[in-house]
Amino acid sequence: MRTEATMLHHHDVISRAVSTDREITLEALRVFTYLSRRLHFDRSVPVLQSELADALGMQRPNVNRAIKLLETKQILLRESKLGRAITFRLNPGLEGSRA
Repeated sequence: MRTEATMLHHHDVISRAVSTDREITLEALRVFTYLSRRLHFDRSVPVLQSELADALGMQRPNVNRAIKLLETKQILLRESKLGRAITFRLNPGLEGSRA
């Protein structure tokens, strides 16, 4: 089990990687910032794109595009579908590949 200090360190590293990646769009950064407060490295959390769109004041296709970019960059890992929600978690291996 990871300690809270370790988890905070991983969140700092992944946030730094996202914010300095020139290919990450503003929309993807907004989605990541919102999700990073909810997602974990060791367990999946269900996410409704409609909820994200409403919370961020974005169109659903733009949220979808942002999520796909974050998945392509392996920042978000898609786990499974739970009803209409897709479950995601943050990539715990990102630190090793980007740091």
